[in-house]
Amino acid sequence: MMEIPGIEEVAALLREGDDFLITAHVNTDGDSVASSLALLTMLTALGKDSSVVLQDPAPENFAFLPRINEIVAATEAPSRSARFAAVLDCPDLERTGAVRDLLAADVRLVNVDHHLGNTLFGSANLVALNVSSTSELLYHLAQHLELDIDQNLAELLYTGILFDTGGFRYSLATATTLEVAADLVHHGARLDVIADHVFNSSSFDQVKMMGKAIESLELAEDGRVAVLHLSEQETKTANADEAVNYGLRIRGVEVTLLLKQDRHEHYRVSLRSRAQVDVNQVAAAFGGGGHSRASGCRLDGGRQQVIDALLWEIKKQLN
Repeated sequence: MMEIPGIEEVAALLREGDDFLITAHVNTDGDSVASSLALLTMLTALGKDSSVVLQDPAPENFAFLPRINEIVAATEAPSRSARFAAVLDCPDLERTGAVRDLLAADVRLVNVDHHLGNTLFGSANLVALNVSSTSELLYHLAQHLELDIDQNLAELLYTGILFDTGGFRYSLATATTLEVAADLVHHGARLDVIADHVFNSSSFDQVKMMGKAIESLELAEDGRVAVLHLSEQETKTANADEAVNYGLRIRGVEVTLLLKQDRHEHYRVSLRSRAQVDVNQVAAAFGGGGHSRASGCRLDGGRQQVIDALLWEIKKQLN
């Protein structure tokens, strides 16, 4: 059993508290929604009342997850001040969005995360930067709590790990990650079914929009940076975030950027890299963050102005 600093303190607070509000970051993704439902399942096994409250709905391809229909939108949550809460996959409390307003001033917080720059905002913190995903951290927490892992919990944890490792392709997918995944399959996680939902469940509009993003692709910095972009109208039509990964399919590309226009002269940016550039540092220069190989940020300005600002930061790391 893997022991991680903070695991005993988090386990103790989970045993102590009751009626936990579980939440995760805005712009919900596979790891955040799967880990939230996994902790809900774990707390149920401990005999605790709890609920999952998120600002944003789960992406449609995760509709297959056990207990997905129990997620409550922050706008529909009962007005209350939660005394116990678990915040997952968030480097800081601000990333929970509107859910923060549902927490009591003296809330006892469990913080479980694997992101760079986590501010250790919890009353108890289980934060490990060398672990693939928050879902993998919860697997180790379940082992520490001596909880039985049934098929539902196994599938939730496996889904989060699979998503955040990009199908076990990213550098944070360690030998331990593969051992955890194998154990979850042993406990009933259907790896083929889960992979199909996670990676092969885009809508027609999403696939078409990814095509538009790829069509916009340009190279900069002597072919070492790939830049893709979507207009405000295109961004509203469908979610094409996966298109950012296509830049890294090009030989010689070290960094890829996807600019998604939110409104006039405002962009959300997704960044991915190979080994040479730490895109977390790039994103941090603009108030964003994430991981060394996958991060995001927001910038104001015209499209070329935003691209130039990002390239300026990237060039600091390119040899």
